[in-house]
Order: sequence, then structure tokens, then C-alpha cells
Amino acid sequence: MPLIDNIFPGGNSPFQPFVTVNNVRVDDPGASLVSGTAAAITMTTLNPNLKQPIAWNWNGTFQRELPLHSVVSIAYVGHRGYHGWDVYDINQAPAGTLQANPGVNINQLRPYKGFAAIQEEESVVNSMYNGLQVIWTRRFTAGSLFNVAYTFSKSMDNSSNYRDIVPDTYNTSNLWGPSEFDARHVVVINYLYDLPFFKDQRTLAGKLLGGWSISGATQFQTGSPCGIGTNNDFAGVSSTDLGSFGCGSEGQFWVLNGAPTIVGGFAGPTGNANSVKYFTANVTPPTAGTFNLQPGVRDSVYQPGFQDWNLSLFKRFAINERNGFEFRCEAYDFPNHPNWSTPNLNPTSSQFGEVNAKTTLVRTLQLSLRYAF
Repeated sequence: MPLIDNIFPGGNSPFQPFVTVNNVRVDDPGASLVSGTAAAITMTTLNPNLKQPIAWNWNGTFQRELPLHSVVSIAYVGHRGYHGWDVYDINQAPAGTLQANPGVNINQLRPYKGFAAIQEEESVVNSMYNGLQVIWTRRFTAGSLFNVAYTFSKSMDNSSNYRDIVPDTYNTSNLWGPSEFDARHVVVINYLYDLPFFKDQRTLAGKLLGGWSISGATQFQTGSPCGIGTNNDFAGVSSTDLGSFGCGSEGQFWVLNGAPTIVGGFAGPTGNANSVKYFTANVTPPTAGTFNLQPGVRDSVYQPGFQDWNLSLFKRFAINERNGFEFRCEAYDFPNHPNWSTPNLNPTSSQFGEVNAKTTLVRTLQLSLRYAF
């Protein structure tokens, strides 16, 4: 069995048993407990038939030489995964239990009496990836090179994180959808160019002003998806058993009345975000006593995209063939382009669908002098 840190059997009885007792006297902790309502123990465990995850990968590539001393490559990349892991509460009460039994302790209504949640690792996650990769490369010739890579892909699964706890143990049919890391479009550009000024470095001006090079790396990509939900116990299964699923750790998904509409684009604002409307969605809470099993609800909103521009200017001052200094001036995110952070996905919030902050990526300048020998 591989080492995992999702399930913690060491916290189970008899190693670290724990119960929570409320509203009792210190000298008589069990005074208010009546038969059948004693505080139950939460357990974590592994399915006895847990399978090892497996994956199949395949790809095919076509290459063609082009003018400008360049080569283009077009590739298809595929992946199919089976038996990935996530967590089920095998002691979860069926949906509607609390509505049908008002005032009754949920632990009296669970399948396994005497226990609260029993979180069990299950090997039931499947995944699929299909990607088109196009790369145009120019080898270093006449003082320059470049590489342009574009990926158009689609990643699907029914759980993207093995720490996920499914909302409804008895029906997970609605969890198949885009992966939480599904970025459909990614462009990466990098380049190097030797500046043509004062190439003859035998003179003093050439030694000081010549031999400079500029390089850079730029990345653009679309955002990844999230779902819309809250940690309200609409299903009536216990407020402590809501699950933790999706990039927003939604307890229970809300009902989508039509697809959400992106109104803010993916490129981001031209200034600091200040409660900018990014998407609109008509959502309603699930009917009391039910989970929302609507297909596509898990990852229904793609977050804002991302840009990053990095640039460096450098020059080598040679002492002899083996020794020399290299001066570098590097700027990360040099235009200081603001990237939007995750929008507000809580439908009960007054800022639902809005972005009120940007990511922590900011312009950073770095100077360095290195001696090579």
C-alpha cells in the first residue's frame, strides 16, 4: 500500500478516541445523555478492496521544417486514468433524514449506530485528458532564437483531489465534469536576441556597450473551473457531513437555472480590481431534503485567465577564455499586469459573481553580478 496522508487511522480508537459532549456538568459529563444519543466516534478507514490507480498515456507527433531555420511540431497527447481515490462517508444518513425525523439525533439514524462519520477511501475516480500541442521553434541562428508553444486541451474527471469528500455518498453521478485544473488554452513564448549594437568588442566602447542580450518568457492561459455551492445542510444529512468537494470546497451545490454568463472576460482589468463583476448566474438552493444532482454543476464557472511577462537583459564581461563576469537585470511581470483572483462563488453574498482583488503576482526587479571561472 503506498503512503498517503488523506486517511489518518492513527486518530482512530483505541489510539486517539474522542467524543464531544455539550451542556453537561463537569462532575457528571454524561448527565444529559440519554440512551441511544451518546456522542458517537468519528472514524477514518480504507476500503479493504482499495485498488492502485493506473493510467494509460499515448501520443503522436508530426514535425516539419520551415523557413527561418525553424521547425513546427504538431502533437496529440491522450491520457486515461482509472481507480483514483477520494473519500466517501459510508455512515452518511440518506438525504431527507433530518426532515423526516425532526429533533432526532442524527447518530441514531445512521446506518452504523454508535459512530458519527466514517470516512472511507475509495478507488472510484476516473479521468480523461485530450490535448493538441503546437510548437514552433527556431534554433539559435544569427544571434536569435524563439519558441512558441500552444496547447488546446480538455481534462475531465469525477474528482481532482484525493482529499475530496463527496457530498452525497449514495449518488455521485453528477460529479463527472471538467477537472479543477482544466485550462483549455495555454500559450508560452520564449526568446533570446543578441542586440546588434557594438558587436566589435575590441574597442573600449564595444566592451562596455556591446555584447548585450535580451531574453524573455511570456505566458497566457485561460482560467480553471469552480462550482457554486455553500456549506448549508439542505439535504438534511447532518451539518457535520457536508463533504468538501471542488476547488471552493462546496458542501452542497446550488441549482443552476441556465448556464452562468461570463461578463468580465479572461484577460483581466487594466487597473486594480475593485469589486468588478465577472460572471452572473441564476441559482437557487436545492429543495429541502435533497442533493442537487444536476449534471455539470460541479465545475460550472471558469475563473479569470492569467498573464505573466518576464524579461531579462544580460551581458558577459570576459577576462579571458575561462574567466569573466556576467551582469543580469531581470524583471518578473515587468508590465505589472494585474491578474484577477477567484471570483466570489457564494450565492448568499452581496458580492456573488464579483472579483474584488488581484493575485499576488506583481512586478519584481532583480539585479545580479556573477563571476564564472
